[in-house]
Amino acid sequence: MKTKLLLITIIAFSWNCHAQILDNLMKKAEKAAERTVERKVEQKVEKKTEEGMDKVLNPKKKSAKENNGTTAEKNSKKKKNAKSANDFVAGTKVIASDDFAQDAVGDFPVNWSTNSSGEVVTFDGSETKWLKLSDKGNFTPNNFKKLPDNFTFEFDLYSTEEFSYYSSGLRIGFIESKKKNDYLRWSEFKNGDEGVILGLHPQVAGGQSKGQAYFKVINNGGEIMTNEVETESYNNSNSTAKVQIWRQKNRLRMYINGDKIWDLPNAFQDAQYNGIVFYLYNYHEKDDFYYIANLRLAEAGKDTRHKLIETGSFTTNEILFDTNKSTIKPSSAKVLGELGEALKENPTVKINIIGHTDSDGKDSDNLKLSQQRAESVKNYLNKNFGIETSRMTTEGKGETEPISTSNTEEAKKQNRRVEFKII
Repeated sequence: MKTKLLLITIIAFSWNCHAQILDNLMKKAEKAAERTVERKVEQKVEKKTEEGMDKVLNPKKKSAKENNGTTAEKNSKKKKNAKSANDFVAGTKVIASDDFAQDAVGDFPVNWSTNSSGEVVTFDGSETKWLKLSDKGNFTPNNFKKLPDNFTFEFDLYSTEEFSYYSSGLRIGFIESKKKNDYLRWSEFKNGDEGVILGLHPQVAGGQSKGQAYFKVINNGGEIMTNEVETESYNNSNSTAKVQIWRQKNRLRMYINGDKIWDLPNAFQDAQYNGIVFYLYNYHEKDDFYYIANLRLAEAGKDTRHKLIETGSFTTNEILFDTNKSTIKPSSAKVLGELGEALKENPTVKINIIGHTDSDGKDSDNLKLSQQRAESVKNYLNKNFGIETSRMTTEGKGETEPISTSNTEEAKKQNRRVEFKII
């Protein structure tokens, strides 16, 4: 009996101790939880306090969230869409052209020379004739020998689908040829003395869906300038291209399917460019080929628009008036059209229009007439092209600033002119 009583007492005592331990643990847990909550509340309070103080001390500073929104908003406002003009103007005086109409399908064209081979072909569903270029060779059109200071050269280009990156690009060279076969001096690994070389390839490295455009300038046998860019205008996904090349004295512009790829102010050097050559090194795949068609070389007019914008002044005697009047003749429409387009494309440009006359007649009458003619040009540009009159001032110089002091008819024609200056 005593033993049982002792056992019960021990068990009760143990249970009581265990309960006290559990109770103590629960209380500690509760206090720990309370401290955790307190700390979180304190942190929030401290953060709010800091933000509140920051707004008081730095009223212009914004929170990260506000800054992100503001930055995005600013970026959205700053984003601008660039505008570019397709300003290619084909020459109207054709010097030479070739659509291979006189050549039989399967033959190499009679008006061309090569050290390789090629053949005229057609494609299903089209009557257009193309010259298929074989590899490792040079190809030159024999009738394209006159390359004036201002010309345009156009042709159609096609390359077979899935054209290999490892096949060479197609080069188009405007060269100085002193001997009959100087066109053979040009290749991937050698150059002649003088040439402006353009290159195209429908595939860049890495399998991207982009093509490549390239140029180099050779002067006195040495390379003085070169560059290459990627292009989406001509690639394996868009393997047919209209290639347009425009020379304006030293300047070269190249367009592919209407997109301007190159605009080089000093590409053409002081050389007698008198030949065009196409060349390539090799085709890596047996199914790779370049085809060209519809070649056209034409003499171009002076680049009125760019001359005014880029040099700040332009003078012309192509704006004609009725004798002793300020009425503009219809034959002046072309040059005035070019000037009007230039001013439309450059809306911030302001110009001064200056009239000049020859020395026939009274000085006072010529001064008045020159002013009236400048006003007529101003009104013409406003009426036909919407150029605001606030962008144009006028001035008359009469006969006071002649280009030539000779009394010949040619000298008088030079002196009767209109001058445009950017102000």
